[in-house]
Amino acid sequence: MMEQKVKIGDKIRLRIKRMGINGEGISYYQKTAVFVDFALPNEEVEAIITNVKDNYLIGEIDKLLVKSKDRVTPFCPVYEHCGGCQTQHLAYDAALTEKRSIILQALTRYVGQSIDHKIIKRTIGASEPMNYRNKAILPIRKSGNKTRFGMFRRNSNEFVPIESCPIQNETINQLFKKTVRLIDKHKIAAYNPKTKTGNIRFLAIRISENKKEVQVSFIMFKKHNGLDDLIRDLVAGSKEIVSVMEVINNNVNSNRFFTNKTTLKYGKPYITESLNEQEFCLKPDAFFQLNTKQADKFYLEMKRLANLNKSDIAVDAYAGIAPVSHYIANDCKYVYAIEENKDACESAKLSLVKNGISNVEIMHCSFNQGLRKLGKLKIDVMFFDPPRTGLGLETINQILVFKPKRLIYGSCNPSTLAKDLDLLLKSYDLIELVPIDMFPFTSLVESISLLELKTSL
Repeated sequence: MMEQKVKIGDKIRLRIKRMGINGEGISYYQKTAVFVDFALPNEEVEAIITNVKDNYLIGEIDKLLVKSKDRVTPFCPVYEHCGGCQTQHLAYDAALTEKRSIILQALTRYVGQSIDHKIIKRTIGASEPMNYRNKAILPIRKSGNKTRFGMFRRNSNEFVPIESCPIQNETINQLFKKTVRLIDKHKIAAYNPKTKTGNIRFLAIRISENKKEVQVSFIMFKKHNGLDDLIRDLVAGSKEIVSVMEVINNNVNSNRFFTNKTTLKYGKPYITESLNEQEFCLKPDAFFQLNTKQADKFYLEMKRLANLNKSDIAVDAYAGIAPVSHYIANDCKYVYAIEENKDACESAKLSLVKNGISNVEIMHCSFNQGLRKLGKLKIDVMFFDPPRTGLGLETINQILVFKPKRLIYGSCNPSTLAKDLDLLLKSYDLIELVPIDMFPFTSLVESISLLELKTSL
């Protein structure tokens, strides 16, 4: 409890202790946690309190009193307003260290037993941390007398127009600029959330970095007859565009972009990417890692940790378009790839055929349903790459029915990873945990864990 009541608008002096999971600086005032955006560990700041909660405070920097040696100037002009990045003000090598530290903090907080820090390896960084995003879905709005693309201001729905994004593939940036010019030329209205009028809500652009193919998807509030003419102009001067989709989605309360009202307007229904000397077919809604080069490192690290042999039966859970299955197929006997998303399953099947892989079975269902379908099959290794919510108790109980010898757990959320490990470590030993920076300049922390079944079980 606070000794003296702190009010909004108060100024307090703080020494920042560590970085939080959203990239904010964390300090303590009268034993109460204070979260300060853009503050770095070991800095001293004078902060203005902007929000008072029951058990924590939120502040913003008023004066930077002692500056971190790792503080750098952000390279993006809208960094402090846009919600896309959180760590541009921190030197990249230092950010890699902080991401490992965030994992250690989560393990300390949520795992009931002590874990040797030596098994938590150094973060695998990106050799090219700029322009890495191979897909962007950005809102389209009218700003002044021009149609613009942009982002939403941090922690709000306020639209922030941008000229380009320095962490997106440069071809994507150029195509966004070209498309909004054509939207104005063809007099198609951008969606207006206040009046709930207009046509184009979002624009989704994905590029296969190694094959240089582009797919453009127009997420529409309602149809517009001029869209066909716009698409004709768009593809005429952009030979890399091989697929254009129209998606009707007037559910403004949903966080999903793609619906079953999707129409192929030009080219083919997917783009092709090459990775690990294999080809992957990517439909619009099929999940694929946003950082192609780091994705390759991620899947190779999973394969290394699994240490497969030719007699192993593997399960690839939350498989997406089944890249893990592709990477490991030659090293084991058989793989069951389990995925709920229909587009992802169709993409996976296309890719397996294209690559001549016959020992992978795609199961279109939830992970728990998939395990029940497998019955009493002996499974040697399970691979996981779940969403941010992690595995959870029900799924872990299902895993423990099968008791595979090894688990390879790819995580994008240190907190849910740690909570899951607390449950799994009753039956498994954590052998190695490797952080990997899939999203440079953001606070997102990915990792891969190797767990082995305890010998007494």
